[in-house]
Amino acid sequence: MENPSNADTAAAAAENGANTAQEVSSTTQPVEPTKRSLRVQTWKKIQEGKVGIGFNNIFNRIPAFVDADKAAALLIQEEEFKKAEHIKVNIDRALHDFKEQALLADKSVYLPSTRDSSALCLKVDVPADATEEQKKEALRVQDILKFRTEIGLESKLKLDLVVIGSVVVSREGYRIGRGNGFADLDIGLLIELGAITPDTVIATIVHDLQVVDTLPLDLFQKYDTPVDIIVTPTEVIRVAKRLPRPNGVFWEILSERRLKILPVLQQLKEQEEKSGKTIVLKSEDTDVEQHQNNRRRRGPLRRRFQRGNPGRTTSQTDNEQQGENTQKRAPRRKGRFVNRRRRTTKSEGDQSAVEGGAKSEDRKFDEGGAGERRQTKKKNRGPRDFCVKLTNLTRDIRVKDLKSELRKRECNPMSIAWKGHFGKCFLYFGNRNGTPSTQDDVDKVLKSLNDLSLTITTGGEPAPAVTAVAEGDVVKSEPAESAEPAQTKTINVHVELIKFGTKKSGGAANAGAVEEGNDVDESALNGAEPATVEAGDVSASRIESVDTTTV
Repeated sequence: MENPSNADTAAAAAENGANTAQEVSSTTQPVEPTKRSLRVQTWKKIQEGKVGIGFNNIFNRIPAFVDADKAAALLIQEEEFKKAEHIKVNIDRALHDFKEQALLADKSVYLPSTRDSSALCLKVDVPADATEEQKKEALRVQDILKFRTEIGLESKLKLDLVVIGSVVVSREGYRIGRGNGFADLDIGLLIELGAITPDTVIATIVHDLQVVDTLPLDLFQKYDTPVDIIVTPTEVIRVAKRLPRPNGVFWEILSERRLKILPVLQQLKEQEEKSGKTIVLKSEDTDVEQHQNNRRRRGPLRRRFQRGNPGRTTSQTDNEQQGENTQKRAPRRKGRFVNRRRRTTKSEGDQSAVEGGAKSEDRKFDEGGAGERRQTKKKNRGPRDFCVKLTNLTRDIRVKDLKSELRKRECNPMSIAWKGHFGKCFLYFGNRNGTPSTQDDVDKVLKSLNDLSLTITTGGEPAPAVTAVAEGDVVKSEPAESAEPAQTKTINVHVELIKFGTKKSGGAANAGAVEEGNDVDESALNGAEPATVEAGDVSASRIESVDTTTV
């Protein structure tokens, strides 16, 4: 009789046809599961199931999940919790709700000590008459000197319940953490000092997606910590047969560097050696608890939004189990789209201020793909011979109003420096063929600007239509009314002539050519009044325009 599962597999393969043949290679071999592969598989299930909390709080850590408060509510209803007086809880985010419930139930709650501390653990101390909000605040405080008491190695602490986090856990009681080994080392240290006894219950709080039926037994070593109770938001799983726990700290698998990270281990080692015990550490330092990234981070968002796989966490068990089956990772693919925008050089700084508002169409690339910006042709402008300053401009006037009036008067300046926010404007004139302007040209411009006035219209913008609902659900729209009545204003503009000519030097007038772009005083940039230069009394003052617009 044919196995139904095999028949379904064969039917699916026949349906896919050539696609299956392309995806499956002849050299594909089944890869034995490792702790790392099981972690990644579980993290992906949590991410795809959308039960994790936080975009970056899933991979490479004990994941926080939704309905963790429901799992905590189930655990506090168990007899092990009700009988317990001293409870130690890890600092994982998924266990925060249980810590609050344990503190509100007047239990003695203990937290792991900091890495640079020589204490065994930290006890949460709150006043006896503290309110619920004060007790919750005591758990959120980061300062260990506030609401915390250090428990040393010499204390005779006996824990009744220990709650730890997990990444993967089986119904048989086997547990896989996030991979750095600190949770197993903490349990071994508590067992070594007698804080965890055979009567102590070890529980874990996980999501239902983190629970599997079985796990490969060859993945677990003598230092791995099993659990007795598994609590999920929907059920409480009791392990039928308690698995063997670690006997204590296994010094032969620890390196000198790990002892420097955890001073409490160094202190315990010194006490053991004083009592006559010989301790031999691991000679080769392969006890790497975290992937080291030597690249400099530019900011907190760099790691959050970087492309590729998230930075992995490596443990000692991963290094031992991968062995020859480890497959070399493919190099990260380079970015498909490269930013070819070239930075503005120092020599281009003067022109960048004028061309800063250019659209992206000006950034062309050559056919060879070199990515250099196409050089734009400079406008062929002749030297500026004289300038006309317009004042008494109001903020209601726009440069387009001035341009329209100048066209009517047949006045065509070479460029306009608009400074309407300062109530003034500069018109620059000169012959485009390069010949100097004559007095007749100046008189012609002044004649065209005689009695210059600008007429502008303000207000008159319609207000949005008002919709009224009458009885019987009949919708009526009232006609739009203008917010402000239209007003027409005529503004008289003051005209002032500014000439550029010779430059006095030692009492003798020498003819000097005025360079293009440098004939405006720097004080005009700050809104100050430029110097007025009369004919025959020309000074060295110049005006520089930044926002130039050709009429």
